[in-house]
Amino acid sequence: MRYPLARNIIRRGSLNNTFGLVRRNSKGEPKPHQGWDFAADIGTACYAVGAGTVHSTRDGGDYGVQVVLTLDKPHKGKTLHAFYAHLLSLDVSTGQRVEEGDQIGRTGESGNARGMPHDDRHLHFEFRTEPTPGLGLGGRISPFEVYGQPPLTVAVEVV
Repeated sequence: MRYPLARNIIRRGSLNNTFGLVRRNSKGEPKPHQGWDFAADIGTACYAVGAGTVHSTRDGGDYGVQVVLTLDKPHKGKTLHAFYAHLLSLDVSTGQRVEEGDQIGRTGESGNARGMPHDDRHLHFEFRTEPTPGLGLGGRISPFEVYGQPPLTVAVEVV
């Protein structure tokens, strides 16, 4: 499965921008982060990580402009849904068929990513086992399960 950007590196090279109980709330207690944040300037093209169908698109809430792509190829017997958030624009619509590598949109700073400093601009990306899970880590798997180690110091380039 391909990565969602042409150049993929975790924002600031920090484990805090990967999946799991990697952040802390104001009380210092562990707080979940549901995906990987890939560093990306506003307007960076993002691509379908695999062939599938656009399950839904939305503009609202903490994730801003977002798309859920239901992938054709199961992972360990489960249907996966690729989720992209904080986008500027979409090049796809609900129900549309896409092939791996098709451009689905452009990164932005929508939702709670609005106004972030340049070094914090990013694509929030998740693998989900259900298209619209609730809060926390339920209904999601770590991108580690699909890609292996997160690219913290060396970018994964996709041609």
